[in-house]
Amino acid sequence: MSKTFPVNIERSADGAYRLHWDASDFAGPVRVRVHTDASRAPHAEPVLASAESGVRLDLPAGQRHYFHLEPAAGDALTAAQRDVNLQGGTNFRDMGGYRTADGRRVRWGRLFRSGHSSALTEQDREHLATLDIRTCCDFRRDEERVVEPNRLPESIRIVGLQLMPGSVASFFQRIAAGDATPEEMAEVMVAINRDFVSTNTEPFRRMFGELLAQEEGAFMINCAAGKDRTGFGAAMILMALGVAEQDIIEDYSLSMTYFPIHRELDRIRRKYVPSDGHFDVAVMMPMMEARAEYIGAALAEIRALHASREAFLAEAFGLGEAELQTLRDRLTA
Repeated sequence: MSKTFPVNIERSADGAYRLHWDASDFAGPVRVRVHTDASRAPHAEPVLASAESGVRLDLPAGQRHYFHLEPAAGDALTAAQRDVNLQGGTNFRDMGGYRTADGRRVRWGRLFRSGHSSALTEQDREHLATLDIRTCCDFRRDEERVVEPNRLPESIRIVGLQLMPGSVASFFQRIAAGDATPEEMAEVMVAINRDFVSTNTEPFRRMFGELLAQEEGAFMINCAAGKDRTGFGAAMILMALGVAEQDIIEDYSLSMTYFPIHRELDRIRRKYVPSDGHFDVAVMMPMMEARAEYIGAALAEIRALHASREAFLAEAFGLGEAELQTLRDRLTA
């Protein structure tokens, strides 16, 4: 169970949902409503009432479902499976559910984050087309998009926000030569996240411009793995919505669960190491991970350089009080 969200929803291989909730937050019996539209889930007819966590629900495949849980005592809330079930997806997940400083929660089904989509199947594309995603900000470099073309549904407008997080070419030359350590790789990842705060803000400023311009539908961001460039972008969106720092760190760290490291190892080898070069999995592993210390370094840099998170959001991304209120009105409830 998440420390920041009291409901966990998973879908098994046979298509059935399992709903688990924290009994300390949800006194039974808990009445459950379900809908394919998150905003309509609270008004749907109840499908069951249970005093026990771990209930099973069989629902149609090929659709994303949102569940509204109403305990006998305590606050009701809407929840969904955090990751989006895709055959060829990479770290594709929903950013909804997190509590904000004013007591609201980030809306489910409005903000998505992901890695590359080059392996999506036709079934995946059909499923994503049902999510009403209008815009995707892609932080990958031009050459990355050529090698791994986007396979998102044609209904999604792709906005290229090329982001080059520091020059690490010389470090990868050392990796190929067998002259690098895991500790040094972890230091590189920390440095990259610090650089996002001070020298790589323009793509994220443009991301917020796109987000503010979109009044309806869902919005997504992606990069190659969906954990570093996308991880920082997601952290900034959650920060703008008023989500607590610890919850931001937890959302970032979920890539340790949803990024398929071992499936992606061959892709990383082809991308960064010449065919005749040395490939040490132990050295590469810190880059494949989403350690809390990485995004923690970025958040510490913000605190060190700015008087407040609001001051940083205004200076780095042009988000004043009016812009922040617009985002919160649209994306939290």
